[in-house]
Amino acid sequence: MSPVKKLLTELEKKKVFFFDLDGTIYLGNQLFRGAVELVELLNKVEIPFFFLSNNSSKSTSDYIKKLNDLKLNVTLKNLILSQHPTIDYLRSENYQKIFLMGTESLQREFQQEGFILTDNDPQIVVLAFDQELTYERLVKTSYMLQQGLPYIATHLDDRCPTEKGYIPDAGGIAALLFKVAEKMPRVFGKPNKEMLLFKLRELELNPEDAIIFGDRLYTDIKMGIEAGVTTCCVLSGETTLEMIERSETNKPDYVIDGIWDILELLKK
Repeated sequence: MSPVKKLLTELEKKKVFFFDLDGTIYLGNQLFRGAVELVELLNKVEIPFFFLSNNSSKSTSDYIKKLNDLKLNVTLKNLILSQHPTIDYLRSENYQKIFLMGTESLQREFQQEGFILTDNDPQIVVLAFDQELTYERLVKTSYMLQQGLPYIATHLDDRCPTEKGYIPDAGGIAALLFKVAEKMPRVFGKPNKEMLLFKLRELELNPEDAIIFGDRLYTDIKMGIEAGVTTCCVLSGETTLEMIERSETNKPDYVIDGIWDILELLKK
């Protein structure tokens, strides 16, 4: 059986679809072709689908606005972001005073969730994709980590794809801080398999009922493999065929050029 026919047979069995966003559904503010039609088709055939993102530079409400500005017409129930399990953890451990390395958008969300954001005697340091990073903020974080404060991160993607190329992501910031404090944070976003498994438990589905599409081997594909979910790598973002061939781990089950290929297969 050809790889295309094999993937088509696989898709017919699946009861839930998971999609990465950056590099998979869009690049920066440029939506990939077929994305709107794919969402419409999945809604029509009533297959649950979820967009997952490690990109914590935006609040949940700002994410929903961006997706709907792109005409994807999604709601909160379709969205799983790296700040969600991070916030759940902070609540479960009764943290209230937080030093958050994040954008104003994300800071508003944490404040709305009841946390006190402060650089004066916080209980924990939280690293996110801080696109408004300043050297002063790096200095404060460095001192806090050397003082032994607990340290967590929404995610550790090394770089974020944009229309012009890559920019440093939370993993890049963490690497810089490691050079100073020799500490790495506990991570709650991808590749943490719980980002998938908690939703499968909620839907009362098994891992083999699901498939995830993403452009990063070390987050999207690794998470899918560790969760026992079928994995499909798209070549529209960070990963190339050469990178897949060189990789000794995190090999995807399937490889396609982009989500437009999924649309064509589902139409069949």
